[in-house]
Amino acid sequence: MLSKSFLNRFKRLDAYAKTLDDFRIRTTTGAAVTLVSTVIIVFLVLIEIWSYLTPVFQPEIVVDGGKMEKLPINFDITFPNIPCHMLSLDIMDESGQHISNYEHDVFKVRLDENGKEINTEKQTVLSNPNAADDLAFQQQQNDENYCGPCYGAAPDGECCNTCDQVKAAYAKASWAFNPGQIEQCIKEGIVSALGDMAKEGCRMHGHLLVNKLRGNFHFSPGPSFTYGSQHVHDVRNFLFSNYNFKHSINHLQFGDQTHQVHKQKRTAALALTNPLDGTKWGADEGVAMHQFFLKIVPTQFNFISGRYDLRTFQYSVSRQERNLALQSGASGAPGVYFHMDFSPMRVIYTELHKPLARVLVSICSIIGGIFTVASIVDGFLYKAGSQRKNQMGKSL
Repeated sequence: MLSKSFLNRFKRLDAYAKTLDDFRIRTTTGAAVTLVSTVIIVFLVLIEIWSYLTPVFQPEIVVDGGKMEKLPINFDITFPNIPCHMLSLDIMDESGQHISNYEHDVFKVRLDENGKEINTEKQTVLSNPNAADDLAFQQQQNDENYCGPCYGAAPDGECCNTCDQVKAAYAKASWAFNPGQIEQCIKEGIVSALGDMAKEGCRMHGHLLVNKLRGNFHFSPGPSFTYGSQHVHDVRNFLFSNYNFKHSINHLQFGDQTHQVHKQKRTAALALTNPLDGTKWGADEGVAMHQFFLKIVPTQFNFISGRYDLRTFQYSVSRQERNLALQSGASGAPGVYFHMDFSPMRVIYTELHKPLARVLVSICSIIGGIFTVASIVDGFLYKAGSQRKNQMGKSL
């Protein structure tokens, strides 16, 4: 008896009292509402489960640790109105490091008048690379004591038998190099080759590895050298020509090339933007200085697995263009300059799954909310149907 009384009292806690089947009324509209609400519930629950299984990146901003690290730069820029032999790439930073005519991991692709590729050069080659060797070999055969002049750019007793050797001696001496005045270059056919290349363009692409310090890298016409404490470009051939620095930035990215790494890192690339990719700049003015001021933000991605963390960089950009020919006494040299400045903050994206408790709460809310709304709709339809039947009965 005690157990039955306890069960009777326990039954009173039932908040979901049931009605007898004899008092239940099943309608066609109720079946339709039930079917529609079930489909909606299943659809929303599947979306909630999918969102739980799909991780998201949660951003966080912290002060950068300030570690001295290298900055990878991947670039691909097309200059349709200036030949490859005229372009030089230089790197400078505030530590005093200065690299002139940077060639490591940099490729030059010659383009014809229509922008089609001619060939790819690892470095600036003005003629057949074997021509100079053949000429030097022939000269040595004709005269074993032959010693070509370096035109004062090298110490006495040093020979410059080829155009490239003369050019290297001029670079060491920080002298401007003009192949039209060098006997070796004339004999090797370089001067005539320059004339054939006058209408060509150039696509430069490659990979740079620089110090993570404020500085710049720039593309300028003619070779560069240091004169005293100044960085100087020999732009004489550029000034007296029809060349200009109209250019297209096909790609410019700082950090790892995320499209070539692990699949998770490619997913992280979706959160990164390279605002200069696919942009075109410049007009037909020749003596123009195009400057891009880049604010580079260190960025880190922490993945759930913990095995494929990615440290890269994203950037914002502002631009300035100066026509040096219209500004009397203006300082600067024609070219394309990328000035780099670094943010003291680091953005960290952490890959996370939505908490399971939140997913369960959402699913319960979906089911309860849909059933509640469905019961209200069903009650409204049932009342409307009942009133219509009553009116039809009275009219009869």
